[in-house]
Amino acid sequence: MKRTALTIALLGAFVAFAYAGPEPTGKEMKQVAPMATPCPSWTGFEVGGFGAYVYGVADSHLDLTGTWEEFHDAEVQIQNAGERDLGTSGGEIGGFIGYNYQFAGNWVLGAEFDGGYMFLRNSEEREFFSNFEENEVAISASFKTRYLLTLGGKVGYAFCHWLPYATGGVAWADTEISGRLAEPGNDFRFEGSRSDTKTGWFVGGGLEYMFNNPHWRLRTQYQYVDFGDTGFTRQDNFGEGFISHRSVDMREHVVQFAIVYGF
Repeated sequence: MKRTALTIALLGAFVAFAYAGPEPTGKEMKQVAPMATPCPSWTGFEVGGFGAYVYGVADSHLDLTGTWEEFHDAEVQIQNAGERDLGTSGGEIGGFIGYNYQFAGNWVLGAEFDGGYMFLRNSEEREFFSNFEENEVAISASFKTRYLLTLGGKVGYAFCHWLPYATGGVAWADTEISGRLAEPGNDFRFEGSRSDTKTGWFVGGGLEYMFNNPHWRLRTQYQYVDFGDTGFTRQDNFGEGFISHRSVDMREHVVQFAIVYGF
C-alpha cells in the first residue's frame, strides 16, 4: 500500500515538472505594441466642389430731389415707402482651387480661389400711394445677382485630421438693380436700371476633416460678404425737374459644404 502511494506521488511530481516547462532566461521575445498612425500633413494643393445656401441682403433706398422738394409731404411719404428690404435666399454651386502650407508644427497657411453660380430669385417689392396731387403713385424695385467669386487667404491650426481655420479676402459679384416710379394711367414716370460687377470683401471661417489620408476631405465654411452699394439716378420723362435716385446696399451670407481632394 505504501509502495502504491509513493508511486502515485512520484508520477504527480513528474507530470507537474513536465508541464512547468523550462525556467525563463530573460531572453524571451517581448510583445511590441503597434505604432500609432502618424498625423497627415496638410501641405499641398487641393481642389474641390461645393454647394451652398446663400442669403442676399439688399437694402433699397429711394432719394427724391429737384422739383419733388416743392411737394414736401409727398416727397417724404414716397421716400419712406421706397426704403425696402429686397433680401432673397437661394443656392450656389461651384468649385475652388487652393494651396496649404503646414509649418511650425501644426500651423497652416493657405490661399484659395472660389467661383460659384447663384440661384437667387429676382426680388421685387411694389407699393401704391394716393396722395401725390390726389393721384395714385406706383413704386417698384428689383435686385438680383448671379455669380460670386472670392480670392483670399486662410490661417488654421491642425488637430491631426481636423483643420479649423479663419479666412478673408476680396470678392466679386455681378449686380443688377432696377426701379420704377409712375402714375398708373399717366405717362409721368421714372424708370431705369444698372448692371455692373461689384468688388467687395469677405471674412469667415471653416472646418475641414481629412477622412482618407492624405487625399479626401470634407469641409464646411461660412462667409460674410460685403459689396457696399450701387444705384442710378433718373429724371422724370416730362423734363419737369423731378429727380429720383435709387440705391441698394448689398451683403451676402454664404454657408458652404464641400468635398475636397488634396495632392
